[in-house]
Amino acid sequence: MVFRNLFLVLVTGADPADRVVHADDLSMTTIVPVPSVEAAVFAVAEFGAVDLIELYGGLGFDAAAAVLAVAPGVPVGFPGPAQPPVPSAVLFEDPVGGRWTFGATTVVAVRSVAEAPAVAVALVEAGAERVELCGGMGPVPAAAVASAVNVPVTTVLFGFESLPPAAAYRARFESSQRPNG
Repeated sequence: MVFRNLFLVLVTGADPADRVVHADDLSMTTIVPVPSVEAAVFAVAEFGAVDLIELYGGLGFDAAAAVLAVAPGVPVGFPGPAQPPVPSAVLFEDPVGGRWTFGATTVVAVRSVAEAPAVAVALVEAGAERVELCGGMGPVPAAAVASAVNVPVTTVLFGFESLPPAAAYRARFESSQRPNG
């Protein structure tokens, strides 16, 4: 059982062709840097079947609304209102780990949420002005990261319309045979 995730990251001057695919036994996460909401919508429309979409880099509820229009029934997570792109760190959990840089944004797959605060501190020391956490991490790791850094910390949340498909995603995830977890 493979989950297809799409993470869209707002990056000034980005080329969506510079996407990265991060895969393990359970999931395939495609990280796409986009220069605008319109480019994000286009990336979603051309992507094909996807189980989960998360928005980063300052993409807010305006982008989420536009993405929902082209991906009905898919849970779309976003961090709140739109914010200007700044040097930022995006963290998500994956046992394989990984690190990618898109312009002034660094995306890191931490092997466990316990690593998130230390990784966030290092990225802020390297210049990140905002830390953004995957919706799968939740408020407890977000609070730990916020306590460790002196920059804004956001976490991806899901609107009411995304709760049923997000719950179905989580149920599939929990019933899968994830290695190391």
